[in-house]
Amino acid sequence: MAKSKDAKLEKSRELISEQGMKDLLTKQLEIVGSGGAFVWAVFFLCVTPNILNGFHVSSYTLLGHLPDDQWCGVDDLRATNWTLAQKRSITENNLKAGGCLVWDWDYKHLSGMSFEDAQNYTSRMAQINPPANVSCKVKGNYEYLHPESTFVSDWELTCERSIQRTSAQVSISLGKFCGSFSFGILADKFGRKTSFTLGAAFFIVGSIMCSFSPWYSLFLVGRFALGSASSGLFYPAFTMIVENICLKHRSWMSIAFSASYPVGMILLAITGYLIQPWRYLQLALTIPSLLLILNCYLMNESPRWLITKQRYDRVYQILFKQPSHYEVQAAIAPATEIVSDKKTLESASNASLGQKLRNGPLKSIIELFSNPQVRKLIFTSYFMFCVTSLSYYVTALNAQNLSVSRYLYIIATGVVDIPSYLVPVIMLRFTGRRITTMFLFMWTGISLLLVLSVPAGSTTWIVSFAMLGRFGISATYSVVTLYTAELYPTEIRNSALGTCSTWAHVGSISAPYVVDVLGALGWYIPTTICGCCVLVAGLLTLTLPETGTGKLSDKVEDAPAEAKAEK
Repeated sequence: MAKSKDAKLEKSRELISEQGMKDLLTKQLEIVGSGGAFVWAVFFLCVTPNILNGFHVSSYTLLGHLPDDQWCGVDDLRATNWTLAQKRSITENNLKAGGCLVWDWDYKHLSGMSFEDAQNYTSRMAQINPPANVSCKVKGNYEYLHPESTFVSDWELTCERSIQRTSAQVSISLGKFCGSFSFGILADKFGRKTSFTLGAAFFIVGSIMCSFSPWYSLFLVGRFALGSASSGLFYPAFTMIVENICLKHRSWMSIAFSASYPVGMILLAITGYLIQPWRYLQLALTIPSLLLILNCYLMNESPRWLITKQRYDRVYQILFKQPSHYEVQAAIAPATEIVSDKKTLESASNASLGQKLRNGPLKSIIELFSNPQVRKLIFTSYFMFCVTSLSYYVTALNAQNLSVSRYLYIIATGVVDIPSYLVPVIMLRFTGRRITTMFLFMWTGISLLLVLSVPAGSTTWIVSFAMLGRFGISATYSVVTLYTAELYPTEIRNSALGTCSTWAHVGSISAPYVVDVLGALGWYIPTTICGCCVLVAGLLTLTLPETGTGKLSDKVEDAPAEAKAEK
């Protein structure tokens, strides 16, 4: 009986042409995307995971900060009754090596003396035959003030191993580099929700690995997984908003989406201040990631993506909240087309592996570069994303070079970021995408270069100009992501965003080295490099077309005509 009932329903379905079905679904998507439960469900399910990205990407400043004070605990002096200050006055007197080096005294001989005798002896011998300085590891071990607050003390990532500390931030950037590329292709090939769900799984596993890892190498693997997952959460979710929300809400919702990231930064700073041990802090940041399971369960696939994949029944179910009563009628091809289709099938069966790859997994990537107009857009977008990300992360990680409290600096950057996302909302309404992006790039570049005009000791002014630059680059990041998403058609939009993100993470990978290595040569070098690059990006923005018309293209062949018309 059930089978016969289903057969009757199948027979009673109304025939409709494929183009008619597309028009029906697109019109309904415009209606439900203009407000109501559909819009808010998409918004909240996509925005909340981005708060988690704000946790982990910025956690390096708290989890892996350099110890507040470090010294060398000499083994031969441990049994003496000297105070710590007295021991350090003998081992590090006028050395200024941060506990990395000690004087090469015979400490076993000195340990049998009183402190006053040892001090007189070393002073006298230093005048006669000054000793060499040697690594702390030769005479003892590193010791720290509050060692539980940083993973640096657990794995002794200081002195000659200090570059390995930077690897913790580089690994998460490398993860984002790989994740943005792979998750972008997955999202275009298998769907936005599929890519998001896989990213959520990576995020949970990576968080747990970072919390309980006994080895630094495994900790780095966990950080890499977190970086990959952040791309898997960010770009499919952002694409869902761009594709399915009408122009009226699209601008402010995309900005609000980006503004959720600094909310995570502020929560990170508050949590880090209350929870000092770094493993407990990492665990506190891990527990909220379990909520991603609920997001994956409640989230629907992107209707616009489903339309491009001709899965019309599923789109109808999502938009109309009921099964489709339409049956798409296949178009009858002329005889000449049938003959050509047979030839196409024969040639497809004889296609080489390279041709199958070009027409399969690599198709969306090839289309980014095969079309001349799209190729011009993508190279400019790559540079914009790279310098934006470089400046964004340099201003986020630069607390140590500016000699300010890491907690206050993270809160300051988060507080500055939130209003920075409101400015573009107003500007986009009146000046469009291109002029807004160019202006914000110029604002950022000038602010960061103004740091050069401030004397080295004026910390307040230095931080003020750095925060002005941070304000500008945070606003730019949100606009650049929206602008780029609108530049490319639906067929390759996620691949474009994904590969742009790959170049963005070239900047984020470089940022820790710019801060830690070049910043050690001169505190002003990181902000100067960023300021110059950002000004160049602002000039290149003027070569891009305006996209604030509200109409998104779906096919790659539409992109050149659209770009020419708007130029």
